[in-house]
Amino acid sequence: MATQLPLEIIYIGDPMCSWCYGFSPEITQLKEYYADQAKFTLIMGGLRAGGGDAWDDQMKSFLKDHWKHVEKASGQPFSYQLLEKDHFDYDTEPACRAVRVVRDMSPKQEFDFFKAVQKGFYVDNKDPKSADFYKPICEQMNIPFIVFRSKFLSPKYKELLQLDFEVCKNWGVRGFPTVVLGIEGRYKMLVNGYAPFEDMKTKMQHLIAATRN
Repeated sequence: MATQLPLEIIYIGDPMCSWCYGFSPEITQLKEYYADQAKFTLIMGGLRAGGGDAWDDQMKSFLKDHWKHVEKASGQPFSYQLLEKDHFDYDTEPACRAVRVVRDMSPKQEFDFFKAVQKGFYVDNKDPKSADFYKPICEQMNIPFIVFRSKFLSPKYKELLQLDFEVCKNWGVRGFPTVVLGIEGRYKMLVNGYAPFEDMKTKMQHLIAATRN
């Protein structure tokens, strides 16, 4: 019996990236389809780490149009109440940091946590910069919130998160979502941007076959 190729699906995304949210059902399908063949690795991209963009009519109009485009393309539900706020700092670093904390606390739930943060922001329009944003998610996943909160607010995890951002920088990843396929220690770009599950599966099969030949 042939030995299975060691595969790794590396997903580089950001919980507050709208295309990553739209992409969520597709990458979930890919992860589940290859669950017995591929390790799944999640890396935080830092779409707007640090925030600071002006929260003005131009920004709100841009986001509204962009979200509607993603909603139409992906079928993922969006809420637009956030755009009625007078003030909002679109800083994605805390959301990325929260996922990085869960990677250590409960690694098997990291991806589900990532998706729960997406829902909390895009559907519930709550602010992921606040530690309390994560309390119901932690409770639902049986992650001790007091421990999570302590780590989330610690300088240590701000530093650890930078390692994810450095991977993106070193690999030249500029847009999210990005999926990289690892085959026997070699890495190939699978997709950069939104892609349907079937397209990714087909490309994966071609890359795997090319490696075998």
